[in-house]
Amino acid sequence: MNSRILMLAGTAAVLGAAACSRTTAKLSPAPGVAVVPGPGQGAAASAAGVRVVARAQAWKWEPRDLDTKVTPIFVELQNDSDRPVAVRYNHISLTDAAGHRFNVMPPYDIDATLSEAFTVQSPYYGFDRFAVAPYLSRWYPRFSRYGGAFAYDPAYYSPYVTAYRNVRLPTVDMVQRALPEGVLSPGGRASGFVYFEALHRDAKTLTLAVDVIDANTGAVLGTAQIPFVAG
Repeated sequence: MNSRILMLAGTAAVLGAAACSRTTAKLSPAPGVAVVPGPGQGAAASAAGVRVVARAQAWKWEPRDLDTKVTPIFVELQNDSDRPVAVRYNHISLTDAAGHRFNVMPPYDIDATLSEAFTVQSPYYGFDRFAVAPYLSRWYPRFSRYGGAFAYDPAYYSPYVTAYRNVRLPTVDMVQRALPEGVLSPGGRASGFVYFEALHRDAKTLTLAVDVIDANTGAVLGTAQIPFVAG
């Protein structure tokens, strides 16, 4: 009987550990940051004249359990500078205390056949003086297309498309509500979700970093940083 009890206890411990490993981290602004009101857990920071608001725990659409597969963060950008700035996924990241970087996973399969359900006819969020990257124009038929140099980086996109296929993502809601790459003119604003790799309980403190990039020169003018804690 004792051995049976020990066996059951061991099984329960294994199941409990497995359940714990599948539990995703819930992010909230770290103490001392500029917290902002509104949906989710939001905080703000500025760099080079661009204000960045980031909101964790803000996803409410399909799939409902998205945060068990990726980490959605809602980002709002306001360009109060006197120059156009580029919004690029490879310049937005989450970094934990150990220095591990979580990159944005683009929700677009650029080389795939595009269905009407995945085009953004009417954006859910505010866009003003924002021109979408040329290679995303078919996803955003009603957006202005940026006419300058804005190169597509297949080496960055490809592995994340594969990752989404493995977990049967993205959904229509994910594409419709994504923050696209593009160029934000002076006085412009743009907002939407960016999707990072899923975070687990071993990630305790993370910093969201958004580089402010001069769209004309490609130079990084500054970096807005917003620290979060995971619980």
